[in-house]
Parts: sequence; structure tokens; C-alpha cells
Amino acid sequence: MNIDAVRTFLELSRLGNFSRVAEQMNVTQSTVSARIKVLEDSLDCRLFDRGPTGVTLTAAGLQFHRYAASMLQLWQQGRSEIRQSSVYDGSIGIGVHITIWRTFMPSWMIWMRQNHPGFKLRVEADYSERLTEYVRQGVLDLAVTHMPRALPGLKIDELMVDSLVLVSSVPCDLSECNNQNYVHIDWSYGYREDHLDKLPQLQMSQFNVGHGDIALQYLLQGEGCAYLPYRSVANYLDDGSLHRVSNAPELARPCYLVRQVEAVNHERIEIAVEGLKRIMPNA
Repeated sequence: MNIDAVRTFLELSRLGNFSRVAEQMNVTQSTVSARIKVLEDSLDCRLFDRGPTGVTLTAAGLQFHRYAASMLQLWQQGRSEIRQSSVYDGSIGIGVHITIWRTFMPSWMIWMRQNHPGFKLRVEADYSERLTEYVRQGVLDLAVTHMPRALPGLKIDELMVDSLVLVSSVPCDLSECNNQNYVHIDWSYGYREDHLDKLPQLQMSQFNVGHGDIALQYLLQGEGCAYLPYRSVANYLDDGSLHRVSNAPELARPCYLVRQVEAVNHERIEIAVEGLKRIMPNA
């Protein structure tokens, strides 16, 4: 499939106008039309609905869009790696869940730099579903995330367990935590069930946030309590900025390593995994 046609498709889906795409890509409008026609003919479907003010994606176009984006990204990645093959010993693309990169990513990069200085490293931070899909597509070599989807061709292993503790801005007991002062953090699947089982009285919190750093900063500036990774609050507990809530259960949040079963660069991935296991807490 012509990569210029794919790139043109993505630009047209973004801009919605043939003339603007032609101007953006520095080609004629007839070239844009021809590329889209070639793409539609090869896929045997219409990708755009034409209107008086521009074009919009059809249902088939929407379906194809995510594949087109991945194709372009893989093409750019492959071209870059081939050009740099004479400079580097190899490359590793790793993804990490956006809430846990602080735990190990800087240390892993340092370990790789010290032990394999000839490798080119590419690091992405995102959420579980997208990271898993990137590994499946080959955009990333491996990912460390929470509750990845089990997809054909992927190998998923538990790498570590994140320990979550209930902390408060003032010393208190679990009995003093209620739905008015408790900040509920959605730490994703698995954790939700554990939380419901052990803390049914804290399911109707007034505050619900989707990122632990938001809750942490709130506790440091205001008053309340929340479950946060022990690794991220240990220093605050030591200096008295935060306090561990007495009689509160500890909750667990597993982290998983995701990679392809039959990866092309298997040896390089094993090196990256070795580094993760050396620096990862309880790995």
C-alpha cells in the first residue's frame, strides 16, 4: 500500500478539505484526489462522504483510520531505525503506564546507558489499553502496565506488585475516614474489586480522581485521605507531611510485562527485561 496515500488519507481526515490538504502537503488537489481514489479502490470501499463544505469519514473510514495511523507510525519508525542502524547497536521501544513511570523508568534508562550504551531507547507513557495495542502492532517492543488485555500473540507476565496504603493529611484512624474526606482514586480493574471488598463504606466518596498525583497534591495542600502507592508517599510519611491511617488495610496493584510471543528482536527485548528485573522493586 502506498505510504503517501496513507499519509494523505490521514491529512484529509484531519483537515476535511481537499484544497487545504493539497496546500499542506505541497501537491496539487488532483494528486490528493488521485491518492484517495487509489486507496478506496484498493480497499474496495468509500472512505469519505463528500459535502458542499468538505469531507467527513464514513464508517469504513473511521475503522481504517486507526490502522492507517499505526501504518504511518511503523513506517516512520522503521525508516528511522534503518537509517540509524550504522550508528546504534539496536533500538528498544518501551511503554509504561502513565501512573507508574516514576517507579523505575529513570533507573532503567540509567541501567541501559551504563550496561548497553550502544542501544537507542524510545520511551512512551500511556494507559493500559493503548500500550497493549502498541505492543501487538509492533510499535513498541514491550510495555509495563496494569491489567493489559490478553490478545493473541502477546505474552503477559506479572513483574511487580504495587503496594497501596491509606494516607491522610492529619493523623487519624480508619474509622474517621468517610465519604466526605476520602479521595477515591480509580486505580483500574482488580483494585476496584479489592477496594469494594475491604472498604465498602468508602464507595460513595465526594471526591473521585483518575490520577494519583492529583490526590497527592490535594492531600499536601488540603485535608483528606486517599490510597496512594507507598513508594510515592514514603518520603512524606518520613517527614510528617502525611500520615499512614491506622487500622487501614493495604491494597495491592499488580504490574505486568507485555511483549510479543514471537518478537523479531528477541535478544534486545531480553536485555531490556533483564534491566527491568534488576532495578524494579520486588520484581
